[in-house]
Amino acid sequence: MGLIPGDGHVNISPAQQGPSPEQCLRAAEAAGLEAVGLVANFGEVQANLGEYRERLEAVGRDSPVRVIAAVQAEILDSSGHVDISSNAREQCALVLAYLSTRTAGIGHDVPVRWERLVDSIFSCLLGVVAGGLFNLLAYPFNLGRFPAPISPAQLPVERLEELGTAMAEAEVACELSNRAWWWYPELSVAQFTEEFAHVLRVFSRCGVKFIAGSDSRDSSGVGNLRYVGRLMHEAGVELSQLVDLTRL
Repeated sequence: MGLIPGDGHVNISPAQQGPSPEQCLRAAEAAGLEAVGLVANFGEVQANLGEYRERLEAVGRDSPVRVIAAVQAEILDSSGHVDISSNAREQCALVLAYLSTRTAGIGHDVPVRWERLVDSIFSCLLGVVAGGLFNLLAYPFNLGRFPAPISPAQLPVERLEELGTAMAEAEVACELSNRAWWWYPELSVAQFTEEFAHVLRVFSRCGVKFIAGSDSRDSSGVGNLRYVGRLMHEAGVELSQLVDLTRL
């Protein structure tokens, strides 16, 4: 496998101290990337979304690295409701949705029965895909640190196939996160990698595209996709299955 050409998930925070877009872009260039997705929490830039996009466009104007303005938002309930405006996709080339402790039925108010919890998880993600406001599921199945942890091996194949088919049809990509292992402290890295690779193989069969992301929170981590490469190797995901970030 060759070098992964783009890092689609570098966290920036316009409202707080942290790496600037300029620092992240320089780090991306140093890492030899072709493209970098700079991701802000939607709530921080909601009031000035157009200005946020224009600033990132200006930062990348003279760089050989393609800069992608991106935002992310938490999924709030099992219907897939997310507090994000409908113009986010118009303003940003990459819009991420993710499960969090704020996700009702998954992060809190968890059903007692395992079957109900699984229904909540897949209803939630299918709802997000059907809503049409997002084009990337970030840290998919990051369920290991929630009140009722579920490991990747426990996810029913038929439900994964249902979700993967919907994602492929809606052109919603699956993130390959360099920090995916962090969500499962009770599993060894090797065990998590084996289990999550099974999920990725199911998605691959369904025609889902992938986006590699470092999930970096400082400039030194931009382009660190070593674990993503390990996941891709384990799951048999080829570079050709990655979204071409330079075309977003």
